[in-house]
Amino acid sequence: MSLKILGISASPRGKANSYFLLSRALDAAKEVALDAEIDIYSFAKKQFGGCVHCYGCRRKGKEGQCAVKDDFQDLGPRWVEADAIIYSVPVYHMSIPGQLKCFIDRLGQSGITKIVPSQSSSGFVKPLKAMGIISQGMHLFSGQEHAITELVNHALITGCLPIAANLWEGYIGASGWTELLRDHDAIEKKSRDGSLSANTAVVSAQSLGRNVAQLALIIRAGKQALFGSKNDER
Repeated sequence: MSLKILGISASPRGKANSYFLLSRALDAAKEVALDAEIDIYSFAKKQFGGCVHCYGCRRKGKEGQCAVKDDFQDLGPRWVEADAIIYSVPVYHMSIPGQLKCFIDRLGQSGITKIVPSQSSSGFVKPLKAMGIISQGMHLFSGQEHAITELVNHALITGCLPIAANLWEGYIGASGWTELLRDHDAIEKKSRDGSLSANTAVVSAQSLGRNVAQLALIIRAGKQALFGSKNDER
């Protein structure tokens, strides 16, 4: 079975700087996991309402089904089915965008173990996903590490294994900044122009992608060794 890698661009601006760095990471991941199925999800033009804590997802016969109907019903199952996930996020107010926070809140509250009906009651579907995080902002010190840390905590809560980019470019994840430019393609342009900051962001995204793919392959091999090929979905 091929490795499923889900790349999530959480920028509401579409194919902008976060999407560019995500694409570089996914290209690098594909170099390591040659059989990987790459699934890219963009938050652009998507709607994610906040969790209203109604417990509708816990009602008998409705387990795991969020009562709020929007794009969560599309992304939730894709998140669960993935073997590895790479988030790429812009910094909003020293943290992650609100739309992504709404998704994460509902993902946890609705019970990750019940989003896909076929899952067992013994634990998460495909536990120990490999997870990498990329963050970029307009300023050099605008909260990139805060945004990454927020998602590292999300990884731990959901039973995933966060992995960083290579040193020295990425201690806890990959990050970059647009050098005060507001352009959608600022990092890509700066990289072409030879900017050290932009090229460091690209290199860190690429090493993150490779590390995520390598860890995902190790996890898959470990599951097969422990449970056998027929149970590698556990």
